[in-house]
Amino acid sequence: MFATTAAPAILALASAVWALPSSVPVALFESVSSAPAGWNLNGAAAKDEVMNLRIHLAKQNVAEFQELAVKIATPGDAQYGQHLTVEQIDAIVGPSAESKDLVFQWLGNHSLADNAVLNSRGTVVKVQATISQVEALLGAQYSTYTNADTGKTASRALKVYVPETLMSHIDVIQPTTFFGFKKLTPTFHARTDLNRRATVTTPTALASLYQFSGISTLTSGIMGIAGFIGQWPSKTDLTSFMNKFTISGFGNSAQSYTCVTVSGGSCPTNPTGGNIGIEANLDVQYARAITSDIPNVFYSTGGEDDSIYEDLAEYILGLAASSRPNVISVSYGGDEYEVALSVADATCNLFSELGAAGISVLYASGDSGVGDSCTISGKKAYIPDFPGGCPFVTLVGGTTGVTTSTEQAWTDGGGGFSNYFGRPSWQDTAVTSWLSTNKDGNTQYYNSSGRAYPDVAAGAVDFDIVYGGQTGGVDGTSCAAPTFASIIQLVNSNRIAQGKSALGFLNPWLYSTASTALNDITSGKITGCSTISNAGFTAVSGWDPATGWGSPNYPKLLAAGLAV
Repeated sequence: MFATTAAPAILALASAVWALPSSVPVALFESVSSAPAGWNLNGAAAKDEVMNLRIHLAKQNVAEFQELAVKIATPGDAQYGQHLTVEQIDAIVGPSAESKDLVFQWLGNHSLADNAVLNSRGTVVKVQATISQVEALLGAQYSTYTNADTGKTASRALKVYVPETLMSHIDVIQPTTFFGFKKLTPTFHARTDLNRRATVTTPTALASLYQFSGISTLTSGIMGIAGFIGQWPSKTDLTSFMNKFTISGFGNSAQSYTCVTVSGGSCPTNPTGGNIGIEANLDVQYARAITSDIPNVFYSTGGEDDSIYEDLAEYILGLAASSRPNVISVSYGGDEYEVALSVADATCNLFSELGAAGISVLYASGDSGVGDSCTISGKKAYIPDFPGGCPFVTLVGGTTGVTTSTEQAWTDGGGGFSNYFGRPSWQDTAVTSWLSTNKDGNTQYYNSSGRAYPDVAAGAVDFDIVYGGQTGGVDGTSCAAPTFASIIQLVNSNRIAQGKSALGFLNPWLYSTASTALNDITSGKITGCSTISNAGFTAVSGWDPATGWGSPNYPKLLAAGLAV
C-alpha cells in the first residue's frame, strides 16, 4: 500500500494534472559492463525469486542545498552553525508531487502499485516483487552471482531501462547494477604480554601523542559508531580492554556502549567466536576509551549491502535532534568505480544532509594506498575510494610512529582523487598549492581536478585490542577513523557544555581555521598499484593526499573548535 495518510489526496489532485502515457519510449537508466571482480556468474536468476526494489525519487534543488550546507559549516559565514531540522531539509530537497505521482502510475501500469510503500520522508518507494515482475518493469535481465571471498549470492542486472518521461524523476533504482559496499577487515594478530612489541599502540599512547590525557570528565553529546554486515562488538571483550587499557585519570573503565538496531540489524547480548567482529571491537574499544564518559552508541545496521549507508543515514536523520550522535565513525568502503554512480550521488547527498543537521561523518580512507587492482575500463589508473570522493565526508588516512612521536605516512593508507566528484571550493586552495609543487609524478593515472582525500590522518598501525578474550594487534585506517572521530567528539562535548552547537560537517573548518590545529606529517609515502612505477603520494609540508592536514593535536583542535 501507499503508506502515507496525505498521499491519496495528493495523488488524486496530481493525477488530474500529470499523466504517464500508457506507452512511451524507454531510456537506459544505468548500466555496467560486467560484475565487479570476485563476483562469479551462476546463471539466470529464478523468475519467482522475491526482491525488495528501492526507487529513490529525484530530490530537488540539490546544488542549492549543498551550497547552504557548506555555508552552515564555514567559519565566518553568517549562517555558520545554524543546523537544519529534517523538516527544513525536506522543504528544500524533497521530491516533487509530480515525481511521486508518475512513479506510482508507472508501477500501477505493471500491477505493482499495491505492493509499493513510500518511506516516511517521501523520498524512497519500496516495492516487493518477483524477479519476473522487476524484469518486466525495468526491461532488464537478472542473473545470480556468487562472491568468491564471502560466498554471498546476489541477483543483479547489468542494464536497466525506464520510460523516458521518468528519467528526471528518479535518482536511484536498486538492487540492479550495484553489488554492495565492502567492509575493511583488519587482521588480528594474537599475542601475549611477553611478545608485545615496544611500538604497540594503546589508548594511553594516543593520549600522549595527541595530548588529550589531561582532559576533565566529559559527558555531553553522543559518540556514534557504525556497524554493518554482521559485525558485532563484545561487551565482555570491552570490559577486559577497559580494565587493561583505560587511560590513567579518565576513570571511565566501567563505561560501556548502547547497541541500537537499524534496518533489521541485531544486537547479540554476548556474541562469541566468529560472531564477534574484529572491526566492531576495534571501533567500540577505542571510541569508548577516548571519549571519557560521553555516551557511546553502536548502530548495528542490517539490510542489504547496497543500501547500508542510506539506511543508517535515514535512521539518524529520523531521530530527535537530542538523540542523534554528534559524530559517527565508519570503517567501511570500497573502490569507487564499483559503486553505481547513481548510488554514489544519492549517498553523498544524504551525507550532506547529515552535515547540515549537525552530524560529523568520518570514514576510514582505505588500506590499499592509491589502489590495488589499478585498472579501470582496461586502463592503468589509481583507484579512488568511495565514499572517499564524497565532499561531505571527512576521510581519515593513516600514520605510523605513534609511540615514538615521529609520525609518518603509513604505506597502505588510502589517498587519491575522485573520478565521480569534482574538487569542492573549500579544498581548492590547499589542493592547488599541492599540485603546483607535486614531485610524485604519475599525474596521468588520477583525476587531479577531482575531490582529493584524505582530509586528516591518525595512527593506523599495531593497535592493541581484545578479541575473543585474547589481546592482539590490528592495522588499518579502521584504527585511524575511530581515533580521530573520538577526538572530534571530545571537542563537540566541550562545545555543547558551553551552549554551542556541535561542529557538524567538518571539512570547511578543517581546511580553514583548524588547518593549523593538526600535526603536519612531512615524511613517509603511501604506495599501492604495483603495476605502476613509483606509484603513490609522499607526505610533505601542508596538505597532501597521503595524510591530509595531518594528525590531531587536541589542545589546538579544542581551541579552534571553541573559537567558532
